[in-house]
Amino acid sequence: MKMFDKVSVLILCALSVSNAILQGTVDIKRLQGILEEGLKTNDVGSIYYSLRGLKQLNAKHSDVCQDLKNTKYDINNVEQVFYVTNAAQLAGCQNFLTPDVLKAPSQTLDKKDATVAELYYAVYSLKAMGKGSIYDKEDALKNLIQLLKKDDSAANYGFVFALCEHMGCGAWTAQHSEGIILSADESDSKALHFEGGLPVTSFLLTSILRTFKSLKMASPLSEEQRYKFAAYLLSRRSVNTPRGAALLLEAAYAIADEQPTPISIAFKDRKYITSEVDTIDFTVTDLIGRPIRSLKPEDVVAQSGTRLADDVVVLSKQPLTQKPNEPTTFVLNLSKIKTQYGMYKISLAAGTKSANFNVAVLGEVQVSHIEIGIGDADGTTSPKLTTITYPNKLNEKLQADHMQKILLKYTVKDKWNKAVTVQQSFVRIAPVGGEDEAIFVAEPDNTKTYKVELNVGTLSKHLNNLSGNYLVSVYLGDSAVSNPVHWDIGEINFNFGKDATAIGVSGGSTKGAVSRGPLPEIAHQFRVAEPRPARLVSDVFAAACAAPLLLLVVLWARLGVNCRLFPFTPAALIFHLGLGGSLSLYGLLWLKLSMFETLRYMVPLAAATFLSGHSLLRRLVSDKTKRV
Repeated sequence: MKMFDKVSVLILCALSVSNAILQGTVDIKRLQGILEEGLKTNDVGSIYYSLRGLKQLNAKHSDVCQDLKNTKYDINNVEQVFYVTNAAQLAGCQNFLTPDVLKAPSQTLDKKDATVAELYYAVYSLKAMGKGSIYDKEDALKNLIQLLKKDDSAANYGFVFALCEHMGCGAWTAQHSEGIILSADESDSKALHFEGGLPVTSFLLTSILRTFKSLKMASPLSEEQRYKFAAYLLSRRSVNTPRGAALLLEAAYAIADEQPTPISIAFKDRKYITSEVDTIDFTVTDLIGRPIRSLKPEDVVAQSGTRLADDVVVLSKQPLTQKPNEPTTFVLNLSKIKTQYGMYKISLAAGTKSANFNVAVLGEVQVSHIEIGIGDADGTTSPKLTTITYPNKLNEKLQADHMQKILLKYTVKDKWNKAVTVQQSFVRIAPVGGEDEAIFVAEPDNTKTYKVELNVGTLSKHLNNLSGNYLVSVYLGDSAVSNPVHWDIGEINFNFGKDATAIGVSGGSTKGAVSRGPLPEIAHQFRVAEPRPARLVSDVFAAACAAPLLLLVVLWARLGVNCRLFPFTPAALIFHLGLGGSLSLYGLLWLKLSMFETLRYMVPLAAATFLSGHSLLRRLVSDKTKRV
């Protein structure tokens, strides 16, 4: 069992946030690094998106004109032509492109079966080369609407909205944006996105918001929708391609520029305080890490602070201090509670938005001494307790047999010598040099004293009934403790009785040995069939079933069988043979055949019987008519 490897594992604090507060920001520096690396590739698409993203950041970049000139691409592929022409425009080096590069875009515009995506690539390729004028806006829009009727996916609406930016039909975009936004998918009531993921979501958001700004219209997004789209973008901040980085940046900037902008409150570094450090830094920013323009420093307040252990309120309406020369950093002073270690819930408000944070006040714990003793299990004699001072061990090895019990008592105190309780208090017993172990939880009493009683006879079951020397250790830990305790108290020699096996003796069959070896084979056994009745009972039952048939034979013998009117025709013979065959098949079903085998034989037999019986009945009616 491994415990308390690092204090940081114990002090991870969860952030509880409502939909109105973002959990973090987009990592601009990491995305910029991805874009700069994309310029070093030979892929024309990566170069284009890298230039597009770096332009969004207003970041300088190396000269890529020669790289673009040497990049290979398919001149007949309109999408690749779009990448190279627009990358050349962004880099300012279109002079190396020949007129042949516009062949594919021009042909695409003349195609009757061109898709919306192909039309977008073609138009913006021509625009990048200065030849993207739209002469008949109304006819072009009608054509696009017809294409949308065939495929009205969110991606196609994004392409049409982008084309309308170029064609000047932004009013049509504004008219249809609300319906498209309402069609966005919602994840766990926390995030909004369009079908198609980040590329489609970014494409639609940026084109819609740009159009509304160009028309000087109010944003079509509600405040709740802004937060939910921003939450989706944060869930995609781990993108690692130039395309993903560029699209994420564009959408993040578009959402962050909306007013009121979504607010992010987050820990800047530490999530805890100690007796030496009593402040915690928080960042209050927009989606891309910028200061909130409409937020005043005095509006950032710790509304309340509650100790999770007993719900005691420890602070109320305490303003945070803005750090000098760092407009996004706000400092919360918790010096009032630094002597009261534990977990606290802090409610922070930034303007009208708030979020709850769990922070830890770390303290030091100590165990000055432990009392340990061995007595009779039945309580006839009280244990003689030996006191051990931390971090010493027992001076001599204790002896205990299966008729005795072990008693441990200790008190946990904080730095100010006050008795406290901890979340984790264990007593571990393990063989010296062995792998097996038994771990017991120690519980405090009303005086906060931890007391553990272990019956040696019961303990043997947990230690595979192996007598020998065992090491006794105490472990203490807490999410708000900076110095978890591991104390090896000493050794005890256990004698579990005559049926026990000594540690290390070969041939001993123990639980531990069995658990580490192959388990016995599991053989499945069906339920044993119930016994059949006696032969006499079966014979009597069979005779009772055959009695009607026997009676029929007896009556035929006394009355005689009149076969004069029997029509000796093929249909009559087949019909009676079919009836006999059906009865025989019924008997075989009882004896050996399955239901499906019986049905397979019965289908042709029943068909023959039905057809021959129908023919026989017609013959009998005909003969009767003639006799009359």
